[in-house]
Amino acid sequence: MIRINLLPRERMRAPAPAPLRVGGVVVALLLAAVVVATLFLNARNAAVREEIAVINAEITELEPRVARVEQLKRLIEVAERKEQMLKRLEAARIPWDQVLLELRVVIPRNVWLTSVSAAQDGNLVFNGFGLSYTDVARFMVNLESSRMFESTDLTVSQRQLMGSRQTINFSVTSHLTSRRTEASSR
Repeated sequence: MIRINLLPRERMRAPAPAPLRVGGVVVALLLAAVVVATLFLNARNAAVREEIAVINAEITELEPRVARVEQLKRLIEVAERKEQMLKRLEAARIPWDQVLLELRVVIPRNVWLTSVSAAQDGNLVFNGFGLSYTDVARFMVNLESSRMFESTDLTVSQRQLMGSRQTINFSVTSHLTSRRTEASSR
């Protein structure tokens, strides 16, 4: 059967493209898009690889410096620990010259000391004799009123015969104050 179209050319419809042609064009467009995307991603990956190589080279170059910095940090930490230990030792050190000078000022006439020592807890222990309990009490009051000593406490007091004279054997503890440098300068 033959078909003849009698419509004028202006009104004539274009023949519908074959579905195979449309499918081929779509496949070609998709294939072109995939190729372009692949080329773009490959170029991007190459640029990232170059950046990684540059960064790795910088890391390799900086590794000795980083090792030196780490070594210096360890040395600084050791020095800081030593400094802290020295500060603790200096704070725990008893300035015996200042203590004896201050004792010379605060000790009453009728009291004499047989020993002055430092206890483990940081307190000073004064052992001695007095002619009376009042003299021992005066010694404690003088210690407490001194700028160098604080928290004075009587730990032992007992009568004792020394020769033919009655005396008071005592032991007093006191703590050095933080104001001890002021006390030595007056």
